[in-house]
Amino acid sequence: MELYIDIISNTEESVSTNKHGVREHVTFNIIAKQILDKINDPPPTFIAQTKKHGEEQILKEDVEAVKKKLEEIKEEFGEEALPVAKYKSSRAKWRAIAKISLLSRGFVPNYPNEIPINPRMFIEVFPYHVIFDPSMKVHQSGISIQQLMPSIRNRSSEMKDYFTLLYPRCADLTYLNVQRFIRSPFILEMRREKMQKTWTKRPPLLIKGQMFHLKDNGSVFFMASPYIRAWEDLEKRTMRLADLPMWDATRDFLLSDMAYRVGSGQYYGHFFLDNNLVVNAGDMMNKMGDDAKDSGNEKEDVSVRGKWIRVQRDLDNERRRNERLYHAFLPRPLAMAIQKGEYPDADFYPEVTALFCDIVGFVQFVANCKPSDVLAVLHTLYTEFDRLTRVHDTFRVESIGDAYFVVSGTPESDSHHAERVANTALGMMLVGSEVESPLTGESIQLRIGLHTGSLVGGVVHSRLPRFLVMGETAVVASKMESHGEPQRIHVSPTTYNAICEKGFKLEPRGKIDMRGIAPMETYFLVKNERATDDAIIGRPSGGQKVTHVNEKNGTDVKEGMNREYFNHRANCSNVRDQNKIKGNMEITWIYKQR
Repeated sequence: MELYIDIISNTEESVSTNKHGVREHVTFNIIAKQILDKINDPPPTFIAQTKKHGEEQILKEDVEAVKKKLEEIKEEFGEEALPVAKYKSSRAKWRAIAKISLLSRGFVPNYPNEIPINPRMFIEVFPYHVIFDPSMKVHQSGISIQQLMPSIRNRSSEMKDYFTLLYPRCADLTYLNVQRFIRSPFILEMRREKMQKTWTKRPPLLIKGQMFHLKDNGSVFFMASPYIRAWEDLEKRTMRLADLPMWDATRDFLLSDMAYRVGSGQYYGHFFLDNNLVVNAGDMMNKMGDDAKDSGNEKEDVSVRGKWIRVQRDLDNERRRNERLYHAFLPRPLAMAIQKGEYPDADFYPEVTALFCDIVGFVQFVANCKPSDVLAVLHTLYTEFDRLTRVHDTFRVESIGDAYFVVSGTPESDSHHAERVANTALGMMLVGSEVESPLTGESIQLRIGLHTGSLVGGVVHSRLPRFLVMGETAVVASKMESHGEPQRIHVSPTTYNAICEKGFKLEPRGKIDMRGIAPMETYFLVKNERATDDAIIGRPSGGQKVTHVNEKNGTDVKEGMNREYFNHRANCSNVRDQNKIKGNMEITWIYKQR
């Protein structure tokens, strides 16, 4: 039961028998509210954990806190400073009493008597922290700082000998300045002469964090992490992503930036890729050729016509670049609609097949390899995966780190959505077996999960529109991938029913339990018995040059056409030559309409 006290009126009456001659009349409004849905949870340890209407009694900690506060006020300011005594009117005093009686409804933290974490674990959990006293002597430092600057373990170490204050600017690293700018972030630069000898040729490491004043002994606790703004900062210092603390949001920003740049085909910088992979090499060569032609005729350069041609050419290049960016983040129909100025509404898609792909052992791979090796492997995989989505006309929704999310059947309904995603998964396995891991020297192992169901999808309106999907189908597909096995394609019952009679070979795995989902009978997708590996990947069988196939006259074999490949097309009617992209042949899969 909850009690609410409110003062309705407060009057005074003159009485001759009273010592002071005044009688006070106070009218209260006390409301007792019964809690219908009483929660049978045990009493909470402190108020912050209580649910609404969940307090069964006033805790002892709350009463002691109020009593302690009142005693502190009485000792420091005197009895007149107490909440009741400092009010002059009777109405104000009664309001103060009502507030004190309901003080248990506020927040009173419960501080533990002992901290369960030991000092050794503390310096490992916070590897870049420093604790120093008012004389600026270092009392404690994180394990990573000790590894980078071994001499800081000396008891007489001072902050100014090991760090330089970069921010706040125009200030020295002193205890007074730390107290002055305690509300500002701090950026410290490690002194090169104090770091390991192997660090002499690298740029100095910066750490950014916040200063906390420890009131018990006057010391300052600086909790920080490496100040990394781009992958180039890691590469120049020969650091890995695993060198950043797991809780640092910089890791998520770097992975998102990498996924965006690799997925959109942008040139990522020569300092990331050891094999000098340049995505836009063809565009650069064309630009060099155009510059050479322009330099040969200076009169045309200064003419109005020459300037107009160059402006028009640059405009066309930017337009094509924008179109590539739109098609990289949006399905083709939605990209064309947005380019026309239309923003389609979100919709419900009853039949969609989703795919989740993950690299086995990616955490160990990132922790033990250089960033350039990690990016080179991801770039190779993503490039081939994107090509497979074009071959089978599926759509990559998102790729973050080693996770790759593909759907089919949205935004346009397609009766072959399950077959398209199944062939895409088989192609991913074939492509992954061709990519070598720099850590083990063996082929990259993938883990893939498929599920068919309904989804809700739409375009998020922003500076860079993105197509997002959500629903139970995506969650189940993700769980199918996480509960799968290396180098296997884990298939749900709904996907199995959609492709079991389409020429795919599947093996039963048995019933498995997944958190939040009822036990279900799952399967492993083995292969497509009606297609060759080259046809699934979208490459000409045997590597022969494939010329255009006339779809109206499918019985004619053009010059250079592989006979086995053509016979396969004539029997299954599932492939055709579509286009060339930078010299690589892509043979798009054709699915018969029912």
